[in-house]
Amino acid sequence: MRDDDRGGRTETDPDRDEWPPAGSPENDDVGRDRETSPTDRSAADLQDESGHDPGRTASSSEPSRGDGSEPTQPPGGSDPEAIRRWSALLFSLAVIAAGTAGAIFVASDAPRAAGGASVLALVFGAVGLLGRTAAPSVLGHLDDAWTEHRPYVWFSAGVFAVGVVLGVALYAAGVDLVDFFLEMITQEFGEEELPGEVGDPTGELPFEPTATFFIQNNTPPFLASIAGALTLGVVTLLIMGFNGVLIGNIGAVVGSETGFGLIVALIGPHGIFELPALFIAAGVGFRFVHRLGQRVFGSRDALFTRSYLLRTTLFVVFGWLLLVLAAFVEAYVTLLIADTLVPL
Repeated sequence: MRDDDRGGRTETDPDRDEWPPAGSPENDDVGRDRETSPTDRSAADLQDESGHDPGRTASSSEPSRGDGSEPTQPPGGSDPEAIRRWSALLFSLAVIAAGTAGAIFVASDAPRAAGGASVLALVFGAVGLLGRTAAPSVLGHLDDAWTEHRPYVWFSAGVFAVGVVLGVALYAAGVDLVDFFLEMITQEFGEEELPGEVGDPTGELPFEPTATFFIQNNTPPFLASIAGALTLGVVTLLIMGFNGVLIGNIGAVVGSETGFGLIVALIGPHGIFELPALFIAAGVGFRFVHRLGQRVFGSRDALFTRSYLLRTTLFVVFGWLLLVLAAFVEAYVTLLIADTLVPL
């Protein structure tokens, strides 16, 4: 029996995780009262974390159960299966971005947009290849970030879904938010840039939307969903709920007039990238609020750590790249798909 084995397991126990190494400061701190001064505790806020929540032994090899706790493995030390999953996802996104670039080149007179989509494809592919070969820790940190933020991302999706249901219920009660939505657009862009007729979903736009247009308009709510943590998540909650209500109500109004197949065709192609990107941003905001609460009530020693900042930054960048991909698809591919599937 080893002296520092607090789990009652023998030295040859195959489930014993060797991280952190025996005799390291992480193991020496386990199980004894912390007598750090306020200065020491503040300094710990930017130290590397060993990948465990306070009160959990650092030697535990039990994998995270998706409850939003810190990854229990060494920072960035994901298993090979997780590396394969993330690399496959990134390669798939690279193929989709390349296909989008090809569609833009063939169907639109926008060589710069085609080049931008090609660059995005190279970025996804390069990160996937790098993580699969030379630097697996990159995908390891992404996997750790997903493990930590997954409950909060799903919570964000749930808030959005509740908003959609409320929007449909408002439509059933006789409330039409289309005019309100168009008024919002008028205030932001000017009346001359509205569709042909108010409430006419098939009206042609007098200007041609670009990927840059959608990136510029979708990035602020993306960042606001993260920064909403500074309001203890209130702003993040409102952004998710309000967008759900708006989409649910407008979708019900327009779908009742033109058919719901058109709504799916107009939202689906880019929505499968844009919505997860927004959920990731909101999940990061909600997770920070939870960490803040843990810090305030003393169950967490550090609000910020280098490993937390690293994996969260990578996660946010990944989410924003999804938003960029959604912008290219929305600007140049969605209407092509909609015209093919649901001819007007």
